[in-house]
Amino acid sequence: MARLRLNCARVSAGTLLVAASATISAAAPFVAEAQSSPPGRVPPDTLAPEVRGERDASAATLSRADILEAGQPELASALSELLPSAYFPRRQVADLTSGVRPFGLRGLSPDHTLVLLNGKRRHATAVVHTSGGGAFPGASGVDMNAFPLHAIDRLEVERDGGATRHGSDAIAGVIDLRLRNTVSAPEFTASVGHHFPDDWDDDGLRYDFSGNWGLGIGRGGVLNLTGAFSQREPVNRAGADGRDQILPGDADFVDGGVVIRKHNEVAQPNHLWGDGESSNFMLFANFELPLSARAGPGGAELYAFGGYSRRRERNAGFFVRSMDDRNWPGIHPLGFLPRFDSDTRDVSFVTGLRRGGDGRPGAGSGAGSGYRSEPGFEGGWNWDLNAQHGSNRLDNDLFNTLNPSLGPCLESACAPGADGVLGTADDPGIPNRTRFSTGSLENRQFLANADVWRRIETGFGAGPASLGLGATFRLDGYRVLAGEHASRIDGFHPTQSGGVAAAGSQRFTGFRPEESGSWHRTSFSLHSEVDAPLASPLLVSAAGRYERFGDVGGILSGKLALRLALSRIAVFRASVSTGFRPPALSQSHYGHVAAGRREDPDEPGASLGFEAGAFPVGAPEARAVGASPLRGERSRSVSAGFALGPTDDLHVWVDGYATDVDDAILLSNPLVSGMSGLVDHLLADFAVESVRFFSNAIDLRSYGIDAGATWRPRVGNASRLEFSASAHWGQVRGRCPDDDIAACVKDNEALRDESYRIYDGFDVFFLEEGRPDWRGVFRTKFTSGAFEFGFGANYFGAQEELRALGVGEHPHRIRLHDPKVLFDAGVHVDLTGGWRFSIGGENLFDSFPTRVDTFGGIFPYRSFSAMGFNGRYLYARLQIS
Repeated sequence: MARLRLNCARVSAGTLLVAASATISAAAPFVAEAQSSPPGRVPPDTLAPEVRGERDASAATLSRADILEAGQPELASALSELLPSAYFPRRQVADLTSGVRPFGLRGLSPDHTLVLLNGKRRHATAVVHTSGGGAFPGASGVDMNAFPLHAIDRLEVERDGGATRHGSDAIAGVIDLRLRNTVSAPEFTASVGHHFPDDWDDDGLRYDFSGNWGLGIGRGGVLNLTGAFSQREPVNRAGADGRDQILPGDADFVDGGVVIRKHNEVAQPNHLWGDGESSNFMLFANFELPLSARAGPGGAELYAFGGYSRRRERNAGFFVRSMDDRNWPGIHPLGFLPRFDSDTRDVSFVTGLRRGGDGRPGAGSGAGSGYRSEPGFEGGWNWDLNAQHGSNRLDNDLFNTLNPSLGPCLESACAPGADGVLGTADDPGIPNRTRFSTGSLENRQFLANADVWRRIETGFGAGPASLGLGATFRLDGYRVLAGEHASRIDGFHPTQSGGVAAAGSQRFTGFRPEESGSWHRTSFSLHSEVDAPLASPLLVSAAGRYERFGDVGGILSGKLALRLALSRIAVFRASVSTGFRPPALSQSHYGHVAAGRREDPDEPGASLGFEAGAFPVGAPEARAVGASPLRGERSRSVSAGFALGPTDDLHVWVDGYATDVDDAILLSNPLVSGMSGLVDHLLADFAVESVRFFSNAIDLRSYGIDAGATWRPRVGNASRLEFSASAHWGQVRGRCPDDDIAACVKDNEALRDESYRIYDGFDVFFLEEGRPDWRGVFRTKFTSGAFEFGFGANYFGAQEELRALGVGEHPHRIRLHDPKVLFDAGVHVDLTGGWRFSIGGENLFDSFPTRVDTFGGIFPYRSFSAMGFNGRYLYARLQIS
């Protein structure tokens, strides 16, 4: 959220606070090496810090202090405050998405942001965001909350042509998490926080414990270990349910989401609209060991790093009332709230050998690749050979629920089976239950990579060029494991009112055997980059990449960039690039279908079976309504920016961008039987009531501007004052003829003559308007001796919500969500003996999004709000080192 904080001067999407502790981005084409400077290049020390090769407007570096002082206990929440171009909605009642929420940059899909760990590709989550995933339904980004904050040394955000260097997933940008790699004394941190909203009950108590220890290994080696544990209690902003609950006419009298007069025994609120209960354990390690007497940049080095995290999330679905036919009052007399118990385990391991130090070829920003030739090795090759494995697995249980079709019995079987007669061969033979295992999802990734880079004397230009070459082999795997039989079976027991009972565990049925399976894909890529100083102030960079995927073929992408030092205080950069992202294996193969029954209109007393849900693109049901094998997404990006450093204390930067994505992959709306004669005709051969499928549905464009400034006026020898401000303006638009939103969605061959579209105007509008166009962050920090005070503000611009399709100026067609400003503050005090104490507050004035009171007032706020709706949060932290 947009906030100010006592204790933090934060950097946002590109703002680099030039503090004494700020780390130099290794991505820079001009490397500030005190030992040497390439002939003809502008000496680094003649440029203001913000203008030097270490930094420019295309990238941002956030230190560990920036992240910790954000006051957020999880990385995704911290980045949503520090980076104005980031978007991290807190989706609710969204099945598995409620526990693993999507994170994106610059208005694009979570699939379009590549996350690196120590410069190596991070695997994506196994969850497919089919429910409540936001403007890009069906995406599967990286789980940003699987990292302990205290393991991070710094975080670098590259937003300039990353797809060429790193391959798929880097269309919107690259986030590179750098783990701590220093020898240090044991450090322990404990924090506690609680929400104290004015108009809601105090809730959301959270404890966090973490420790870090940097051990010296051999001659110059290091093993840095970080462990963390956190526990969070639920946060609930649901209003009271004013419907009948147990018997007709027993509804509570509710006004403004508050019970005025009780008429039944059901406790209110009976829904959960907020963060569920969570526990999280994480352990990360980073190991480096020189293998030669020549320690440092010139020697060979063995390295390894990775981590393990396990998170238990307990979120909720919709409340099922006692009188509802999906309930059995003998099991849940007051109704029930189905609860998800999602167990997510994330494992990663990387090991390799390198020479030339942590040069991180290509991890940089600005004009070039960032291939760094280390001092003393201008005439030799540096290299990095590595292999890695990563996996993300989610095992999901559903509890406090039941399977209505198995009847009202928990001790003995009472469901009669399809013939309606108990005791015959077709009986399920199992009693009802209140807890089910609904199945598992797993995403796996293996990579083998080789990079080499060196300086080359070309005989022209202003100095030696830098050349980088690389090759990568990648194996992706995706697996779906079926849920237990009871979670998906139809027991054919009538409902409490004598009707047709729903089949399967309520809110989320188990994955069926026909949906389970294991799929793999291999890819191979070659890439190269050249940085050439054509004149003292001008650096030109070119990059190319060829990548071939086993299922969608090969693609060639490229990038051309320049960087011009206009003076000792100003630098300009520009780039053009292309990119490609193949469909994720999950998008090609994921399916989740619920089986059910409804009364047969042609035969009273009889029922018809049907299926409804998301079908893989290869399923006959999906093919019948126009699904086809998915194509890869192609992108084209242009960006330009400049940075000014008129004084050592003042730095200003601006960065503009535009990215086109062709054939963006989205999950369709449901095509429902009975909605049109054509849909009924296409589905006539299938027992299907509703079909969703993935498709290359739309061409879109993301464009905007990032800007920021930092100022550090001198206030004496013992004190320091810092100000920083950053802002983002951006929009996403479907590329449509005459700006006609309805024409954005590509024609479906099977539905060509049908006015209904698989991705309708509501969804296109949300894709374009689902985030604030404007975001801003302001921070100030004052430090004097052992005392530090910070204050900040976070601005969230207005959002629009489409309430009805059509044209004209109907006053209720658009709902406006008002702009908001959230204020934060924090105080840190360094005590004797290595103790540091902090207290702070988030959203000090308890600001909430515009209230909408949907679903009869039960859900008062939209969960797509970028600012969240938890309310005021106060915390205290103690650090010992």
